[in-house]
Amino acid sequence: MLKAWLTNKATQLFFVLWLHISLLNLFFVNKRGIVFLWQQNSEINTLLIHFITALIAALIYIAVTKIRIGLAEKKLTMGNHFFVVGSVVMVLLIGFFLFSS
Repeated sequence: MLKAWLTNKATQLFFVLWLHISLLNLFFVNKRGIVFLWQQNSEINTLLIHFITALIAALIYIAVTKIRIGLAEKKLTMGNHFFVVGSVVMVLLIGFFLFSS
């Protein structure tokens, strides 16, 4: 059961995203070199935010996959406009959250 769970694409996506987000937040580069943020990155709030972000992305992947399969079975198609509109909405939401605080 564990092997089947780990070979699931959504699970793999979750782990890759979680690792990617955590590594990107672990350090940054300035004029003096690499600065590691060990203390900030090991806080429970930071780890929880990384986990939730990766989980939301994986759930969106699962939802879009299920919608596309459902539409394919009904002989309907989902055009690229759906993804363009979704991307625009995502950018607007990111901008809203960045500039609202």
